Amino acid sequence: MEKLSLSDFVKKIGQAKVARALGVKPASIAKALKMRRNIEVTVAADGVCVAQEVRPFPSHVTDDQDAKQARSSTAA
Repeated sequence: MEKLSLSDFVKKIGQAKVARALGVKPASIAKALKMRRNIEVTVAADGVCVAQEVRPFPSHVTDDQDAKQARSSTAA
């Protein structure tokens, strides 16, 4: 079993192959890389790939986003 970051896995086998291995579209991989999401890919000995996003808990929304949500909810 091997664990790699998504960006390292893409460097190793390419974006299209990573997308195929994870069952997603290449655009999803490109967006995850662009947004610098913390995604860890585990490659099993039989070649099966599983990806998981590592996020802090609790995940707080920034104050700017809170203000936007408050304005949109009061406008409704």
